[in-house]
Amino acid sequence: MHSSPDSLEHQSGNRRSWLARAGMGIGALALLDLNRRCPAAETPLASRETHHPAQAKAVISLFMHGGPSQVDTFDPKPLLNEHAGQPLPASFANLNLEFTKASEARLLPSQRRFRRCGESGIEMSDLFEHLPGVADELAVIRSCHHTEFNHAPALYLTHTGSSQMGRPSLGAWTTYGLGSESEELPGYVVLRDGPLKSGPLTYGHGFLPAVHSATELRNTGAPILYLDRHATLRDSDQRRILDFSQTLNRRFQKAYSHNTVVEAQIAAYELAYRMQATAPEAVDLSQETDRTKSMYGLDQEETRSFGTQCLNARRLVERGVRFVQLYHGGGSDGWDTHGENDAKHVRNGRQIDKPIAGLITDLKARGLLDTTLVIWGGEFGRTPTSEGSAGRDHNPYGYSVWMAGGGIRGGTVYGATDEFGFRAVEDRVQVRDLHATILHLLGLDHTRLTYYFQGLEQRLTQIDGESRVIREVIR
Repeated sequence: MHSSPDSLEHQSGNRRSWLARAGMGIGALALLDLNRRCPAAETPLASRETHHPAQAKAVISLFMHGGPSQVDTFDPKPLLNEHAGQPLPASFANLNLEFTKASEARLLPSQRRFRRCGESGIEMSDLFEHLPGVADELAVIRSCHHTEFNHAPALYLTHTGSSQMGRPSLGAWTTYGLGSESEELPGYVVLRDGPLKSGPLTYGHGFLPAVHSATELRNTGAPILYLDRHATLRDSDQRRILDFSQTLNRRFQKAYSHNTVVEAQIAAYELAYRMQATAPEAVDLSQETDRTKSMYGLDQEETRSFGTQCLNARRLVERGVRFVQLYHGGGSDGWDTHGENDAKHVRNGRQIDKPIAGLITDLKARGLLDTTLVIWGGEFGRTPTSEGSAGRDHNPYGYSVWMAGGGIRGGTVYGATDEFGFRAVEDRVQVRDLHATILHLLGLDHTRLTYYFQGLEQRLTQIDGESRVIREVIR
């Protein structure tokens, strides 16, 4: 078949039009693919702008479940030894001790020796052999305090800002405010070595959308339960099944637009599909060198468990996870040393010392410490008085927490307790102040990070008291 010049010109024009349209079509296909892979298109976990320039972009929280003793770790009190066995001064009689009557309490000396560490001279006890090597990275706050002397309300308070269960945890607020940097891994991950005295609500999402809930990773077996694909199911088949179920989910969500559970379910299904390939790799420690494993204590039985958590935490923040919550001391009494305080602190100190020092050293060597905020502490401290068999009671009135990296001024000691280490007396720091400081380092203004619930603009630092950023520990 022959064509006339007119028809050839017409076809040429059509070809140019077609190429133009096709070019736009190819661009549109690329855009659709990007949208499909972008968290903003699928979930509310897309990375968000901060309120002000952030100094940290990720958090690793090292939580000592049960409450470590400040006078045996980071707050030396020589008078305890001078007045060992003597009753408390009358000025302490109004303290609410949980298991010990103040009138019967006797001062219990610390069996630990303290020494100055690093160029900054921060005082640490001999519980720690390796941590002194990173002393100049730490800012120790000795004046933390609150009034909850039972474990469950104290755990809720230190995680959520309220002693009542059901409010969002710091990790959930963090992903709510910042989203996630990773498309293939959760924004908020929990690793623990046993049950918590207050249960999973401790690190829950509360009234925030369910998409901000924590994902638990395990040290052994499948890192996330029920994530493995069935052996007989091909990837293409699974993708078709997922697409069909997501279509139904989106129809339901459109009909009930305020149903955040469905929104979270849609996001969770997509994330789970991607995690089937990425999560096992993220916690595959066989990729690490023997030297790195040794740095975290994986070559020693007493440090292997917590060392594995710490090494996993580094790998997770390296891959864009926003908040990693680690727990030590779950299961039995952990740091809850009502009896044999010194022996149990020696045991616990050995389990965490090398892994934590290795974590900070490794983060710094990889250029991650400047943007990763590391936090250490428990739900409260312990009394300087004796209980039971050389034990110590709960003490929320004055205890120690430290932070490192992520904008922290290392080599700093802030605040003080009284001469026996019972009460915070100088530059007192509330839990709300700690939370406000952490959010500030992440680039979030704690007064602007709010969520409307039950007729109020709720926030982590609540609205029933003043909170402040502890600028003295920030670079």
